[in-house]
Amino acid sequence: MKKIKLKKILSKLNLLSFIEFINFQGQKWKNRKSNKEFKKNNPKVKLPPDFYLYETFNLNYEKFFTNGKPTATWLVNHMIEFKDFKNLSILDWGCGTGRVLRHLPAIINSSNSFYGTDYNKKYIKWCSENLEGIQFKNNFLKPPLDFKDNSMDIIYGISIFTHLSEKMHFSWTNELTRVLKNDGILFLTTHGDAHRFKLLQKEQVLYDHGNLVVHGYRKEGNRLYASYQSPKFMRTLCSRNNLEVLKHTPGETVNGKPQQDIWVLKITKN
Repeated sequence: MKKIKLKKILSKLNLLSFIEFINFQGQKWKNRKSNKEFKKNNPKVKLPPDFYLYETFNLNYEKFFTNGKPTATWLVNHMIEFKDFKNLSILDWGCGTGRVLRHLPAIINSSNSFYGTDYNKKYIKWCSENLEGIQFKNNFLKPPLDFKDNSMDIIYGISIFTHLSEKMHFSWTNELTRVLKNDGILFLTTHGDAHRFKLLQKEQVLYDHGNLVVHGYRKEGNRLYASYQSPKFMRTLCSRNNLEVLKHTPGETVNGKPQQDIWVLKITKN
């Protein structure tokens, strides 16, 4: 609760950008030796600029690179019971710097086609210039995507809805179902019950009643703009977009850190 109130005060004083800069410099200093060692031992690994890493993950080069592959495997394992990973079109919606997407071509069948899209033009430019075998496109904070109707077999968004407003939840869900093929799979992660403790008491009441709760400390889409989605809210969102819930895995708290809920959804078009 104290952290929430502190963030609100810092936001009103326009100090969050300064705090972000201090945190960035602190991470850079903390990881300087290990990052230098990683670059020395892995000269062929392409890494995004430091601030891109800070914005999308953290500034530890080894964790950024080595964590991406098990996350990609984790992603596939959650969907493999619903899709045979052959000759599929797979889209990473909100791909950032490609931390997860860069590993997918190596861990699943080479017959698949891979795409990444993000509203941050700097990330897409870096990915397009450095990650091979994947097609990247820009999008905007609001729909549409630059893809045809019924063009994707799988779309996944890892911690994307967690930074969007209620209006954008419904707009983007409608857009993602447009792009998905009939019987396509949509994979999403959200701030579920494991993150409920981050809310003020009055916000918890709204959350429990199925309302989206937003902490808008920064501009929508920024990592400091946080949205909290109860299972009740998510099921309402799905029902209004012809999405069947194939699997919902509530997030747990691991080593004191709350994990996000996992939703595997199936689009059925008339």
